[in-house]
Amino acid sequence: MKVESPETFCGDFDLLKYQVMEFRNEHPDHSQFCITSKLGNNNFFEGAGTCNCPEEYTKLNSYFQDSEISRLVDRYPDYYRWRILCVGARKTYSIHYDAWKTGFKNVRIHVPIITNEESFLVFYENKLMGNGAQRIEHHNLQTNKIYLVDTSGFHTAVNYHASAERIHIVAERFISHEQ
Repeated sequence: MKVESPETFCGDFDLLKYQVMEFRNEHPDHSQFCITSKLGNNNFFEGAGTCNCPEEYTKLNSYFQDSEISRLVDRYPDYYRWRILCVGARKTYSIHYDAWKTGFKNVRIHVPIITNEESFLVFYENKLMGNGAQRIEHHNLQTNKIYLVDTSGFHTAVNYHASAERIHIVAERFISHEQ
């Protein structure tokens, strides 16, 4: 299974949501924001999108100091490249995989902040090519939960809702296939 059973968020989820939305509203023209960066110097876009060295993004941006967001980051010290990811209404990410580091799988924490019944993480058996059929796995992640997600295989995030945005906090780490 690609998504492990969730644990309940152990903090003030309403405060976390408020802080994320306050930050989001300051940056309406972007869809990815970095909570951590290389220097912690409020570079909210360094490390967003494709990133070759995610392990370098470990310094909390000072904007988030002493917040419920920083307490979340502190609870998971083995994870890095903490981001806020937004998928607009009727939008989807490209189908991709995150297992580019040989011998390791990519495991991510997903903390849904805003979601809806039409928003999913979707996993594919194989890369889509030509015509044919294959098994897919889809998950609707709920708020006030923390999920561990293996993003090593082909996957995407989709938001089919007509008007609501989907917002998650995401962090990652690489784990040896031997573990």
